[in-house]
Amino acid sequence: MAPQFPSIQSFFQPETPRPPTSATNPAEVEAADGFTREEVESTLKPTLHKWQPRCDYNEVEIGSLEPGPGCVLLVGRVVSLYNEEKPRMTPNGAKGCLKLIVKDDTGALSVRLWYAKIDYQVRLGHLASIWTPHLSLAECTSLTLQNTLLKTSIFPERDNSCYIRVEQEIDDGVLCRTPLGYQAGKQLAGLMTLKNFVEGGNDVVEGKVLVCVKSIAGRRKFTTKAGYQAEKVDVNVFDDTSEATLTLWGCITSSASSWKVSHTILLLTNPGFKDDRRAMISLTTRTHVDVDPCMADAVWLREFAQRLTMREHVNQPFSENVFDIEEATSSEVRILFTLADIDEFVRAAPKELFMGYLSVMIMELNIVNLHQRTMMFCSECCGLPIFANCLTATCKQCEKPISLAINPRLIGTLIDETGAIGNGKLIWRPQAMEQLLGRTAMELSTSSPALLKYLEQRLLFLRLSVLFGWSEQ
Repeated sequence: MAPQFPSIQSFFQPETPRPPTSATNPAEVEAADGFTREEVESTLKPTLHKWQPRCDYNEVEIGSLEPGPGCVLLVGRVVSLYNEEKPRMTPNGAKGCLKLIVKDDTGALSVRLWYAKIDYQVRLGHLASIWTPHLSLAECTSLTLQNTLLKTSIFPERDNSCYIRVEQEIDDGVLCRTPLGYQAGKQLAGLMTLKNFVEGGNDVVEGKVLVCVKSIAGRRKFTTKAGYQAEKVDVNVFDDTSEATLTLWGCITSSASSWKVSHTILLLTNPGFKDDRRAMISLTTRTHVDVDPCMADAVWLREFAQRLTMREHVNQPFSENVFDIEEATSSEVRILFTLADIDEFVRAAPKELFMGYLSVMIMELNIVNLHQRTMMFCSECCGLPIFANCLTATCKQCEKPISLAINPRLIGTLIDETGAIGNGKLIWRPQAMEQLLGRTAMELSTSSPALLKYLEQRLLFLRLSVLFGWSEQ
């Protein structure tokens, strides 16, 4: 019988299984390789905040740059952003690049920001500082627009001579806000209203449109027909003439998270346009987006948007202490105005207080309509409008009795030879309303429907003279 040789397992002692350690107690967890968590994170996800320049960088304006080698420091706003992912040729190669347009008050620069492991949180409107050792002429097919004549390519993760930093902490919202070519007191070249842009102005070269953010929809992720993952955000924008939908795609969608409704102003230069039942605006590679530009038109549009958000009082009370009615009625000099005269006076001196007379005709009355809808009298309490056909009502919020006044929308459109006043645009003094209707508020509340119908037919198309006053308050 052949001899039996021992197996290799017999030369080793069997290992005794250890009890599993509790992951909830950090003291019992053994160190893996001696590196701390901070050291591992710094290697896997490197940061650039510890970067130090090795030489002197000259801080210059973008409009003063010249192509060629030279260490320069640039400060500007991001007005265009596009992410281009590329397959890695080597393990340490670039994963893709962000194509940026950075501008200051003098010019714009095309920047290719290559990245491998770092996720650069760059947004439209961010103030960025860029250190670069070389500049070159921009290609015709690159992101070029008007003064964007130069470009630079940086890869901070592999090249210590270049660097980019987003100045979120020190950004006071003042630097590099002036649009290119803008001069105070003059119209910006190519600027048009949103209505003109939709009706054919989108074909104008270097066309610009100034809009305000109205609403921001949620971010949508979906799969395209080609099988790629995509995301988009629809932003409704408007000005004083029209509305449209601005569609953001890809990495630009995160820029909308910092925009404020009825406050953020966008100056779009060369935007894309598509008329699909509703005006659709998009950002192309040739589009500049100036966020909250420093210009007079942007200030006016923001104030216009803020006024739209202020809900009007359903029955604004008349201010007795603003106008001296007794002196105006007893004065020997009585000035007759037209609606066109009032418009001219108000535009010339909006803060000036003045009084006069108007001769107008009643073109619309809503007495019967409001009575049928139980809205003859109205007021507000707890921010809620209250309507009724009697002089008192109970607030549904605080359950307190509230005194109501005659609804000013009883009187509709008033016209003269030069203009018209819309429904509800006047603040009526209670005595003036009672003189016009020929009865007190108590008598009006107890009137029958037949009498109200007769009253409406009697006052319709009536010519009347009224004493008015204008105050900025």
